[in-house]
Amino acid sequence: MFRGRTAGSGLWVAGVLFSAALASGAPKPGKPAPKGLKPYPSKYYIIYTDLDANAVREASARMSAMAEEYRRRTKGFAGVIRKRLAFYLYSKLEDYHEAGAPKGSAGVYHPGKEALMAVAQHGTGDQLWYVVQHEGFHQFVHMVIGGQIPIWVNEGMAEYFGQGVWTGDGFVTGVIPPGRLKSLQGYIREEKLTPFREMLLMTHTKWSGDLTDSDKPGDADGTKKTGETDDDRARRARINYDQAWSMVHFLVHAHNGKYRKPFSSMIRDISRGRNGATAFQSRFGRNLKAFEKRYKDWWLSQPEHPTSDLYIQAVVETLTSFLARAVSQGQKFATAEAFFSEARAGTLKSHKTQWLPPSLLNNALLYARPWKKGWSLENVGRVPKLILTWSDGKTFTGTFTHARGKADRVKVTVAKKKE
Repeated sequence: MFRGRTAGSGLWVAGVLFSAALASGAPKPGKPAPKGLKPYPSKYYIIYTDLDANAVREASARMSAMAEEYRRRTKGFAGVIRKRLAFYLYSKLEDYHEAGAPKGSAGVYHPGKEALMAVAQHGTGDQLWYVVQHEGFHQFVHMVIGGQIPIWVNEGMAEYFGQGVWTGDGFVTGVIPPGRLKSLQGYIREEKLTPFREMLLMTHTKWSGDLTDSDKPGDADGTKKTGETDDDRARRARINYDQAWSMVHFLVHAHNGKYRKPFSSMIRDISRGRNGATAFQSRFGRNLKAFEKRYKDWWLSQPEHPTSDLYIQAVVETLTSFLARAVSQGQKFATAEAFFSEARAGTLKSHKTQWLPPSLLNNALLYARPWKKGWSLENVGRVPKLILTWSDGKTFTGTFTHARGKADRVKVTVAKKKE
């Protein structure tokens, strides 16, 4: 079965770890590359592609950071991946389809071939990587716990990671896009969401039925129904994805992470063979209507931009990634403006193994432009800190370490103004 996507904190998921031996061993492709694609071994993947060298470098950097994020979020659970995973990245849509990808998709995970596939027909922009992050999670899950995971959990977590913002050295996850929030709140008010009892029991067949291109009348399994238009099915599919994502996000973040540990336990129960609906009720109670009401009330209470701090954090973290690389190469900056001046000029240095795409820096600079007065560079000690002070006094402090010309441990600490 294909799982495809159209072009359109805490540990909480069970069982995906890469073997330490894998990351340290000499990478070797396990099989010949498809016609027209060249293999490029990276830390956790073998990337097969016909794209140019810079696109390969970006894919390698992103995929390594993506794997590290999955590993960080699944650390401590059983399950080890002992081989590099296959990722096929095509430049031409016809080659992507010829390889077996379904029509209308921009990326897909094929469980039978254990292959992650995507097409960069419109370049290597954010939309491509959103799809790759989504489908890449399906690949991880399948390699460890197979097909037992409920469809709403699988798709919801894939959407959660698909929304993650890459910062060069990691990902900022848990963001809530304002447009998606507005749509979800509309679905709740208009009672368009699937009741939790039905969602917990939804089959892969029904979920796929909402995406099918079949022209035949459907049945109770969710295939196309008599009189239903393509727009109707597309709308149902979009609502399903939004609901699955919002359910996962709620279980990870709502009420200060109250449900995070039970969610983690639920996934562990499922990985050990327990029925998904039963596992949910054992961890969250049998009164599904009451739990669903808490979920809806929480989402309806969210402001227009509930995760603006996370988007700011992502920008600061991205800029800190570039600062860290430059400092590790011996560049010095007396002030934040001196750093930004070099960044805008494109003269920041980095170790050859820590290259990041200039587009990542340029996008961060674009977002940071209105915040000019809030930046400072603290040069106390051997390693500088990049600080953004927001209008409400909140600070976003980017820190890092470095050794042997390489940057390491890039992170951003967010602190409220001291009263």
